[in-house]
Amino acid sequence: MCGIAGLYSRSTSPSEQSLRQMNNCLVHRGPDEAGIHVDSPVGLAHRRLSIVGLDTGRQPIFNEDDTVAVIFNGEIYNYESLRTNLQDQGHQFTTETDTEVLVHLYEEQGDSFIEELDGMFAFALWDRSRERLLLARDQMGIKPLYLGVEPNGRVAFASELSALFPLDFDFGGLDEQAVAEYFSYGYIPAPRSVFQHVSKLQPGHLAVVSDGEVERKQFYSPNIESIDRDLETAAKQLRSRVEQAVEERLQADVPLGAFLSGGIDSSVITGILSQIREEPVSTFSVGFHESQFDETWAAQEVATYHDTDHHEYKVSPSDVRDVIETVIPSLGEPFADSSILPTYIVSQKTREEMTVALSGDGADELFAGYNKYRGEFYSKYYRILPRSVRRKVVTPVMNHLPASRGTKTGNAIRKAQKFIRGGESDRAERQYQWMTLTTPRSSPAIDGVDVQDCGVNRVAEAQQDAVANLPDDRSDDLAVMQMTDARFALPDGILSKVDRASMLNSLEVRVPFLDTDVFEFAMGLPTSQKITPTKQKVVLKEAFDDILPEKILQRGKQGFEVPIGEWFKDELEDEFTETIMRSETDVINTEFVWKLYREHVDGTRDHAYFLWAVYVFLRWHNRMRERGIL
Repeated sequence: MCGIAGLYSRSTSPSEQSLRQMNNCLVHRGPDEAGIHVDSPVGLAHRRLSIVGLDTGRQPIFNEDDTVAVIFNGEIYNYESLRTNLQDQGHQFTTETDTEVLVHLYEEQGDSFIEELDGMFAFALWDRSRERLLLARDQMGIKPLYLGVEPNGRVAFASELSALFPLDFDFGGLDEQAVAEYFSYGYIPAPRSVFQHVSKLQPGHLAVVSDGEVERKQFYSPNIESIDRDLETAAKQLRSRVEQAVEERLQADVPLGAFLSGGIDSSVITGILSQIREEPVSTFSVGFHESQFDETWAAQEVATYHDTDHHEYKVSPSDVRDVIETVIPSLGEPFADSSILPTYIVSQKTREEMTVALSGDGADELFAGYNKYRGEFYSKYYRILPRSVRRKVVTPVMNHLPASRGTKTGNAIRKAQKFIRGGESDRAERQYQWMTLTTPRSSPAIDGVDVQDCGVNRVAEAQQDAVANLPDDRSDDLAVMQMTDARFALPDGILSKVDRASMLNSLEVRVPFLDTDVFEFAMGLPTSQKITPTKQKVVLKEAFDDILPEKILQRGKQGFEVPIGEWFKDELEDEFTETIMRSETDVINTEFVWKLYREHVDGTRDHAYFLWAVYVFLRWHNRMRERGIL
């Protein structure tokens, strides 16, 4: 895992000073080595975290005659077979790294070489002979890549948006649509970023920069075929694929462990690792002192079952206060998933022992694990009620009840209110309601943009893409929502969270469930093998029931939630109020935010997620204003 950055300018050769400044923003992503290369009109910068080929992998890496150069972030899991084939064709290798296969494979196949890569990656490849720069992001969007294009044609790119900040770069101001999407989902999905002149490369896409033009292309579209197997056969075939994906992700010349939350997904990964490895697996979990948010008992259950070398950490409000001052200022754009804070802490603790960790991310999207999928499953029954009854009777009654995570009753009401909002007839509106941070009650706090309208339209576009990638007999509403979550929400939501939190600690995280073979197989299974009236993740549990403790098999989905809403009422109250008072943006209606905050503190409404999104946005906005970027 590494950090990459670079510049392309036809008018002026990039300066090494600018590249060093960009690189200095990425030291946490690659503390082991730094490399800079200027070949007018291109400048490449790289920070390396050594994982494979520890002594010979300094980047950029070149082909035999130095006409092709590459900087790379990620891992190629099939690099050994690719390397063997290339050597058979006469290519000479000078390192033991996976990165070097890229330059030689490009020589053989041109741009289509990307289709041969099995891994997670973002890279920049410069072809001096053809004077073209190739940028790419992996099929599932596990690794990020930002791309800025100024009106004058200068191009800047980096693993993190913050690496562009030291430059005298024309960011173009706030992208209002992106702001609306942020307050819809808590993150900004590709291709947008928070700035008008900066975008994210989408998963499975490449960008070719040549002659001052930027051309974006899609190199990966999911190849999903309907899989009609009985449950037992489907489970066996799924297990084989997941086990292979885990084994492929064990290649490393450094210590490797696993995140263990106690949920089904991370427990499966831990169980497979325990079967493969002779020595005890090192596992790491994080929890909270507030019992309703804590899962460490479940992680301990799995750790004991597999006799792992388990490490457990409890997060307190004081821990969060300290971490906020590290994580929030590191964000290049607003990101409102508060679980980035404990993810940072568990990454920090894991890095004390390991350089690589495996996680179970992605399985909830593939196997209908989230509670929102349960809500969607039952919403068809709720929608039997006449729309007038739902709108004029049920919704007003429920919205008058006090909702809060602080009590069991209040939390049940909160969930019921969300279920009702997800009872829309239109599929895109329903999925938006399952996803959004901004309710009809909180939306007046955002001025100048229609958050719901923008958010629903964006989901509708993503659902159209999902339908296009699914077989006709796998296009039921729930399957479309799963595909939308996997291709639209996951890359710049959860995967972005894990990338940011782990790489701030120089820790590489690998995600076996997002192997493309596992992903395509899972999406080809019928919904009935994923969720039933009483069970979720049916086929996954069937596949691995022999390596999961009974308590884990039977427990429901808890989710990695943070008691940030409770802390806003007490330990973090001063931090929140001070940030709101410092607001100098017309995006936020602070008077209405105070009203929402009072409702939240009184326990009449739960606005935890929305208030956190406002807090993060204002912290970010204040920082950008102080730096003169806004």
